[in-house]
Amino acid sequence: MMKNHRSQVLGLLLTGTAALAVMLPLGLAHASPQPASSTGTSQIAVTTLGKDLRTTLIAVRGSGNGGGTPVATVTVAAYERSAGKWKLIGRQLVGQRNAWFWNVVTGKGAICRFSTSGQSPYPIEVRLLVSDSIGCSAATYNFHIDKYGTLVPG
Repeated sequence: MMKNHRSQVLGLLLTGTAALAVMLPLGLAHASPQPASSTGTSQIAVTTLGKDLRTTLIAVRGSGNGGGTPVATVTVAAYERSAGKWKLIGRQLVGQRNAWFWNVVTGKGAICRFSTSGQSPYPIEVRLLVSDSIGCSAATYNFHIDKYGTLVPG
């Protein structure tokens, strides 16, 4: 009797699984891509120089690279303290759009180098982890505050 009951349960499970296997691709075929507003944003690093200059690294999750691995665009932003509040000086891309892997740049050990110097023109250096197997980016991305008070590459 127990063997017969197991066979019935197994038959029901297989029937249910087969139905899902048929229905799942149909549902996915009609699914629309997620809107851009649902992409994640993560502040991955912040540094403050004295009381007047703050720089942040922000990762914005992209839609993927076709293989399903989520990508990210990373920006550096600089702020100056004015009237007790942080005022944005400017933002710049670190590398290219969607050039980083989201899980890598938002994970532990993602920042290989992120520094700001107190010497004018306040150079900022950024180097990020490409992947655990590749290591840090070959390039160090450099930025500074120009004579007009704007964050610029170089």
